[in-house]
Amino acid sequence: MMKKLAALLLAGIMCAGIFSGCGQKEETAGSDASSAVEMKEGQSVQTVVDQISDEIGIQMPADLDDSLLKDMFYIDAANDVEAYAGKMSMTMTSADNLVAVKAKEGKKDTVVEALNKRLEDVRNTFEQYLPDQKEKAAKGQVIEKGDYVFLVIIGQDTETFDDDMARAQEIINAAF
Repeated sequence: MMKKLAALLLAGIMCAGIFSGCGQKEETAGSDASSAVEMKEGQSVQTVVDQISDEIGIQMPADLDDSLLKDMFYIDAANDVEAYAGKMSMTMTSADNLVAVKAKEGKKDTVVEALNKRLEDVRNTFEQYLPDQKEKAAKGQVIEKGDYVFLVIIGQDTETFDDDMARAQEIINAAF
């Protein structure tokens, strides 16, 4: 019963996020709607990553650098990214990955494709290994907000995965 309630709550939050995103895309003719979505003053990809990491947690976290971004997340920081921040678990027993990217103009699709590939890699890693991490990876998402793209694979345990993902989505939405 609690899982159904959590799933309904998560679905409601996601629908609210979809509808709230529609209102932010109103543009003048000829401009790019995705570039109109900007973070609120005082917010950045780093503040979002830090808040999610602080509130929900990442097991044995390590900050991403240009090399990890390219080798593990398939993103070339120099060519595709205006700004990024991220953390990933450095233990092989955790699926935790949290990445926030502001794509350069015209590079959003490249970043989305790369983060979806990373999500698939993590899912494949835990397919036959550690059922709780397999479930966490299955609930992971790539979230788009204008030129900002987030990969979120987090959660403390199987009982809180849905709530943890919903809270991460709330933090992301609140930054815009």
